[in-house]
Amino acid sequence: MEATVTTKGQITLPKALREAMHLKTGDKVLFEPLEDGTYVIKPRATDIKSLKGCVGYQGKPKTLEEIDAAIEEEAGFEL
Repeated sequence: MEATVTTKGQITLPKALREAMHLKTGDKVLFEPLEDGTYVIKPRATDIKSLKGCVGYQGKPKTLEEIDAAIEEEAGFEL
């Protein structure tokens, strides 16, 4: 596969490559240099901080005792 660098220094990754790498619009990629002078393109890992708020508990806050009881119930033994 190949891509062309535009006058703005941009490249468009071929569709087959984007699909194989599961890349979507707005995703970041890393260009990692290898010792032989070539580069590897890798999807940038999601920063855990960027996930803040995407999954949240919507109910009233639980006490530590309630949390421990729920864990014990699911685990099948006392903590």
